[in-house]
Amino acid sequence: MRVMIDTNVLLDVLIHRDAFFDDAKAVLKLCEDRVIQGFVSASAITDIFFITRKALGSIEDTYQVIDSLLNIVRVLTVTNEDVLQAFQARARDFEDCLMAVCAKSNQCDGIVTRNQKDFLNFGVALYAPAELLRLFADGKNGARQG
Repeated sequence: MRVMIDTNVLLDVLIHRDAFFDDAKAVLKLCEDRVIQGFVSASAITDIFFITRKALGSIEDTYQVIDSLLNIVRVLTVTNEDVLQAFQARARDFEDCLMAVCAKSNQCDGIVTRNQKDFLNFGVALYAPAELLRLFADGKNGARQG
């Protein structure tokens, strides 16, 4: 299974957001163990770097965290066509629309996000972290199509 992982899920682990940490960490563990393939966009990496550096207060610690992350997930290509398609959609949230377009153009099976409502109109399967974990725990498909 190939999934795009939303920035919020990655930040839950990287800056240890207690309420969401366990499920998000378990999703990354599925990626690390190669049970699923996890992907992020290049723009997510820049956002994660900025936010993590502010939270950690150390650029060297931030580079180490990003290095660890890049050993678990892969960065997806965003093409000119992806950007144009997202732009032409005139979505309220361009960044989320571009992520959905990128996920679809790279044949991802869905997006793992805590903000499913932000992706409901983009025609991509959506998984909350807990839903994805249940899918692999009991073999049921917990995806919602957006």
